[in-house]
Parts: sequence; structure tokens; C-alpha cells
Amino acid sequence: MHFLIPGGFGTRQEVHNGRLHRYIRSLPEQCLLTIVCTGSWIYGKMGLLDGIAGTSRKAPDRLEASEMGKVPIDRLTEIAPACHISRARVVDSGRIITAGGIAAGIELGFHLLRKAGYDETFIMEVARIMEYDRAYEVYRNDIQLND
Repeated sequence: MHFLIPGGFGTRQEVHNGRLHRYIRSLPEQCLLTIVCTGSWIYGKMGLLDGIAGTSRKAPDRLEASEMGKVPIDRLTEIAPACHISRARVVDSGRIITAGGIAAGIELGFHLLRKAGYDETFIMEVARIMEYDRAYEVYRNDIQLND
């Protein structure tokens, strides 16, 4: 069983959603908690990233690049100062797995297949069918493991 929070603009308002936080805290300990991109801000705000490694998107959008904005990984540093910020695309810290930007969510999916016991041949075939095989070759090892 696992629970995924995708990134995106909507996660910004969920950072302070106490109801969501209570739901996440109620999940069984064996439930994997995964996020993509700015979803890390929610786990960060909850203190779930304290003392472990995590990541978020490293490239700014137009607003984030302006004087009014901040790159998501830098915002994560503010929200979760006790998190060990990583620039890897996927960071597996045991129960919590974080992924950088949207495309890093694909690598998160491949990593979850690996954790479920699928071999590299199967994963490469999935990447090929998705027309993602060239990107997979580039990013396959951009994972930080902290089990």
C-alpha cells in the first residue's frame, strides 16, 4: 500500500490542510508515503522529512524565477529546515520517497516497480513502450537511497 501526493499548483494550498495531515498520520506505518515535486512541502510542513533526505523541483517556473518567487527546492529548505535536501531526482528514505519535478515522477514509478521486485529488463521494456527509454537511460541512476 502506498499514498502519493502529486505536485502542482494545488499542493500549495494543501500545505496547511490539517484534515489531510490527520489522514496521512492515520495511515498504517507500512504504508509508503510518496510525493512528486511540491508535494514535498506537505510532508515537510508535517515534520515527516525531519532528519531524512528529500527533494523537490529544482527548476523555477516564470513566477518562481522572478523576485517574487522561490524555486521549490529552496522553499522546501524553508518549510522543512531539518530535512537533508538532496538534488537527486528520486530520494528513497525508507517509508518516504520524494521525487523532483513532474518527469521525475516517472522515475519514481520505475523505482516503485524495482521495490516491488520487477527486474531491470521489465522496467526497460515499460520505458520503451512509454517512449521514455532514452530518458530512462539518462536518469535511471539519479536515485539516492537512504534505507
